[in-house]
Amino acid sequence: MSSIILDHSDLATADNGQALAQRRETRHQYRSLLSDATTRQKEYLAGDGTLLLEDLARANQLFDGVKSTAEGILDSRFLILSADISAQRAHQLRIDSAAFDPLEFIDQVRMVLYPSGAGARAGDSEEQPGDWAKVGTLAMRFGRMPPRFSCLYGPLMTEKKVRKRIEVSRKKNTQREGPVHEAQIDTMGESDIKKQENQTTKLVQKVHRLLTKVGPINLFQFVINPHSFSQSVENIFYVSFLIRDGKAYIDDQTGQPMIEACEPPQHADYEMGLTRKQLIFSLDQNTWTEIINVYGIAESTIPMRPSNVGADGLTQMSSQALRH
Repeated sequence: MSSIILDHSDLATADNGQALAQRRETRHQYRSLLSDATTRQKEYLAGDGTLLLEDLARANQLFDGVKSTAEGILDSRFLILSADISAQRAHQLRIDSAAFDPLEFIDQVRMVLYPSGAGARAGDSEEQPGDWAKVGTLAMRFGRMPPRFSCLYGPLMTEKKVRKRIEVSRKKNTQREGPVHEAQIDTMGESDIKKQENQTTKLVQKVHRLLTKVGPINLFQFVINPHSFSQSVENIFYVSFLIRDGKAYIDDQTGQPMIEACEPPQHADYEMGLTRKQLIFSLDQNTWTEIINVYGIAESTIPMRPSNVGADGLTQMSSQALRH
């Protein structure tokens, strides 16, 4: 009869080998659980939560075999993943408490109060008492204590307010002596506005043709009319259209504003560095008189127009714009 004698070192080696095998198996099952959980995230979110609970039960069983840090790290990874999925499911929950519609609730109560429909509409002339006993019977199923009147929002009976029209009688002032003269305002129709625009366009064209003949010329000698301040303002107004459209330009390199007709610039000219500049100056009667004396202007380069040519409103508008 033979006997096998094992010392303590052999027993310890066997136990260590068995423990290592169990730890490897535990890590393998954790990795398999993490892989399944990663691929089934959409199923977790779309389902009713049963699948997630089953995987959590698997993780709890594996946690009993956790003996080292390596297995604990795998368990924590699954715990973080399951927590993220649970948070996403919580965001998808619909909170029905915020969907309460008080108007719909009132309509339902009215249907119970007035089953036949009489008196159910607000503002009916004939008011009939509602079936409050039926409403109370329905409310008894949801609470043993009746609600107090302080919980009601607004009065039970409401009356529609009727707006009263207050008529104020205007009494004529009989204390005035003599006839009362009322100021009349002249109104301009659409045809008058179009006529004025056409007339302005024709005058601008005449000024351009004249500038083409006499230019280059001093700006003040061209626009100032020594016999009419208002027509001087109108001349500046017409010249401003030529400057805006690029049909004339002002050169002040000599120290004097010289104006001359030109061809409108093209797109290529602006690409070469040409820039537009605007000049705004004020003109009142004192300045107008001083310009006439300094430049010795005796006659107007732009011919004198009759008083009916050029609207008075245009003159006033041009003068006011230049002063500002």
